[in-house]
Order: sequence, then C-alpha cells, then structure tokens
Amino acid sequence: MISVALEEAGRRGCETAAAEHIVLAVCKDSNSGGAITMRRCGLSLSEVSARIDAYAAANGSPRQRAESLESSALRLLDAAASAAQGLGHDHVGTEHIALVLPQLDTLQVGQLFLKMGLTAPAAQEAVEQWINEGMPRSDGNGRITGLLEKLRLHKLKKLLRAPAIGWKIFVRRSLGHPRFVSNPYPLYRWLRTREPVRKDPLAPVWILTRYDDVATMLRDAKFRKDPFALDRLPRLVREQLDATPDRVDSDAVSMLFLDPPQHTRIRSLFARAFTPASLAALRSRIELICRKRLDRVHASGQMELIGDLAYPLPVFVIVEMLGFPAEDYEKFKRWSDEMTASLALNAKPEHHAIAAEARDQLRDYFDRVVLPMKNRPADSLISRLLETEGQPGGLSREEIFSNSVLLLAAGHETTTNLIGNGVVALMQNRDQWAQLVADPLLVESAVEEILRYDSPVQWTSRLTGERMELGGRTIEAGEIILGCVGAANRDPSKFADPERFDIRRANNKHLSFGTGVHFCLGAALARMEAQIALSMLIERYPQMKWTGRKLSWMKGLTFRGVRFLPLALR
Repeated sequence: MISVALEEAGRRGCETAAAEHIVLAVCKDSNSGGAITMRRCGLSLSEVSARIDAYAAANGSPRQRAESLESSALRLLDAAASAAQGLGHDHVGTEHIALVLPQLDTLQVGQLFLKMGLTAPAAQEAVEQWINEGMPRSDGNGRITGLLEKLRLHKLKKLLRAPAIGWKIFVRRSLGHPRFVSNPYPLYRWLRTREPVRKDPLAPVWILTRYDDVATMLRDAKFRKDPFALDRLPRLVREQLDATPDRVDSDAVSMLFLDPPQHTRIRSLFARAFTPASLAALRSRIELICRKRLDRVHASGQMELIGDLAYPLPVFVIVEMLGFPAEDYEKFKRWSDEMTASLALNAKPEHHAIAAEARDQLRDYFDRVVLPMKNRPADSLISRLLETEGQPGGLSREEIFSNSVLLLAAGHETTTNLIGNGVVALMQNRDQWAQLVADPLLVESAVEEILRYDSPVQWTSRLTGERMELGGRTIEAGEIILGCVGAANRDPSKFADPERFDIRRANNKHLSFGTGVHFCLGAALARMEAQIALSMLIERYPQMKWTGRKLSWMKGLTFRGVRFLPLALR
C-alpha cells in the first residue's frame, strides 16, 4: 500500500506522498479492508478518487514514484496504528486507515470524508462487522486470514521494492513477512544492487548494505554511538525499539552506546576477562559443559539443538565468568527470554511491561549477589570490577550492572545463534558437513564461514557526527545510520560467489563481530564455544540429521537465529 501511495504521488508529479495518496492507494485495491469499509459506509471509491484528484492536482513532471512520505501521511499512518492498538489488533491494516479518516478533521482529506458523510461511529461499525464476518476479501465471495494475505502476489512484489524496506515501522508487511524473516538475503541483494545508500522515507534513518560502506560506518570515528536518539524517532519507531526513557537512561552507561573516552575506560576494565590467557583457562570448562549437555541426550538418540546445547552452553559460561551461581541458570534464562521478547516485531505492550519487570528483577538479584562479593572478593569478573568502584578511572555500580547485563545478553544470544545457524547451514549443505566430518581441522574456517554466511547479528547502528558524503549521497550531521551486516557479508565485491556456503573459504573478513573500537569484546570466546560445540557434534554424531519439516526463525530483525532445531543423532 505504501509503495502504491508513493507511485500515485509520483504519477501526479509530487516529490512526497501525502495522506491523500495513501487514500488513493487504498481505493485502488478494491478488495482491501479500507476500500470495503468505505463501500459499506455508502461511499463510492471512484467518487472518492475523483474528489481527491480535484484538489490534489499534479504539480510537476510525472516520475516513477515519490521520494518519501510527508507529515500528513505519517500522521495518518500513526493514527491508524494507534487505532489498531486501541482495538487490540496485532496488525495495522487499511481498514484502520478508513477508521481514522473522519477523526482527522485538521487534514484536508479528513474534511473531505466528513463532507461525504463518513462518520467515526459508522466507520467503526463497518470495520467491526467486517472483522466479525471473517474479513472477507470482497463484499461477496472470498476470505482473508490476515493482513499479509490482503496483498496479491504482484502487490507483495511491489511492496518489497518500497523505500520503506530496512526499517521496522510501517513496513511490517515486508519485514514482518515470514518469508523475509526466514530468508532476508534476496531483499538484501536487491537493496545492495539498486540503492546501497538509502534514505528511508518513513523514519529518519539511512540504510547501508554494501561491505565498504558498512565497514566505514563501523571504523570511522565520524560515526558515533547514540542511545536511540529519542528526540528524532517517531513514536512507533521508539516503541518497536523499546527505546523508552528508562531504557535510554540505563543504556547511557553501557559501552555499547558510548564513544571514546568513556567507552575506552569501561571496555578496558571488562576486557581483562577476555585475554588469551583467560580464555585458554576456560577451554576445559567449556568442553566439560558441552560434553555433559550431549551426555544428557545421548541415550535418546535425539536432541533439540537450541534448548539442549546452543542456549545453555554460552549461558553457563558467561554466568560463571561473571561470578553468579551456576544453579541460577534457569532464572537468567527466564529473564533473558522475557527481555528478548520485547524486541520482536509487533511486540505487544504487555511484552514491554514484562521485559521491564524482568530487568528490575535482574537488578534486584544483582544487588543481592554483588553485596557479598564486595566484602568477600572471589575469582570472578564482577569481583574484580568491584575493586575499581570509587577508584580514579574505576566503575560505578550502575556501570558494572549495565555492562554485566550487556555481557550476559551478548554472551549467549550471539553464540546461541552462531551454533544454531551453523548447524542449519551444515544440515542444508550436506557436502560441507561431510567435509567437516572428514577433516575436523576445518572447524575454525567453518565457524568463520558460518559467521559470514548467516550472521547472528544482522543490523547495527551509528549516528553521523558531521556532514559527509557516502556512496554518492550527502548525509547531514546527526543522522541515524543502519548498517546491514547480513547484506555486507554477502557483497560480491568482497566475497567470491557469496551466496555459496563454503567452509574452506579463505581470507574471510566478514563483519559479523564488527570492526573498530566497538569490535565484539567476546568474539574470541564465541568462536571458541562454537568450535568446541561443532567439534564434539561431528566427533560423536557424524550421521546427525535435521528431522524437522520447516525452520522456525526468531521474529526480530537485529538478531537472527532459529527458535528450535530437532536433530536425529544417529
């Protein structure tokens, strides 16, 4: 619908699409929920279009499509989203646009519908009746089962070309579509080829998909970190990112959202736990945890990779590194799951409330456990960090908490997805699995190829510190930049035959752990955990096979991983 609105505006010579063009797009699809709502309220779609054309005349030479949406269009979409939320609907459809039109009497298009006799009660009654009837595709025959099914195939293809791609708001029909979540790479390829440096028309962000551009964003100090830039983001964007004021206040002391020198001070103290010597000392413990997890499922001959190994392995490791009791693993799992749920697409208000409660419970737990550590130091990361509290260049209690939570989340989410995505790729490419079984020494290059081929982290962000040129486009200071790691890692200018999964790939300089000052602190640990897990799997279960019928992927966009993966071990 947004793509059609941009095309309608462009056809009329407009640089930007207004609320009127969104209504024209709704009318153009006579089987849409919005069009059906209008007809049920006694309106003629052709008359609506004609009246809009009478005052929204063309003002320039026709073009393929408008460049962006103007404020009236964003206001209409925002009002529709609020109406959907108020009704408890888990999607935003064209019926919600029709529903709010008579309420937007400050917009010219809202005044038009009032003059044509559309009232808010009548619109609401029509929408409710249509939903209760099962949302039929037309006033006659046909049935619709959800928002995405409203789009015919050719409409979906149009939508996938919309400038909205790459952002979470108002594009749920593309990014929220199961096909995109399960395989985003064709869309990444289209963006990288057609418009690698793209200004999003729906939110104040730029999207990068080429390797060199994403690498520049990660390395260059002109690109800075910022806790979600709340004042620049539309309300719906803030909600999708869970960027509440409380969240930002907490993230303000997280090294993930800091620039040097504050970032350097905090990172240098945490980095002491990730020296080569420290990690070497962890190897035997990681091997023991992995062995025990596999022993638990050996007799059954089956395992669910994520729940049985990929998730608990890194959680046990990072919990013990921090100094928390290993028996509290289930608590950390629950808190982490509850906080992660709020980052999914279309997360509901209750998910955000549950996530906030989980973070509060984690903070209460942290304070209870840390107090004894302060008085009785132990050989743990938190104990060593507490020794710096109150010292020049040391850490505050809030800095210790926020960055410990960061390590806990990053320490398991990335590795869980790395192991899971790796086994998926190997099961789908049995020739590569066979090569790894035949030559276990390939495990290091296999892990690097997994990281490149299906990165556990797909997107990262920065803020421009000054006006700059990138990819032939001028970007002003203070702009939000989204770099697509998943697209960069399959850039053919850097990787030969990038769509092929090849565990023998040489010179594999992927960006999955970032680069520059924010290079992943736990990269070496994640690599070691994945290498150990894969090595034990190929040694113990060379005939291992995936037994599922369809992969179930996480709904979020930043992290990429399967929710579960059933395997037959022998």
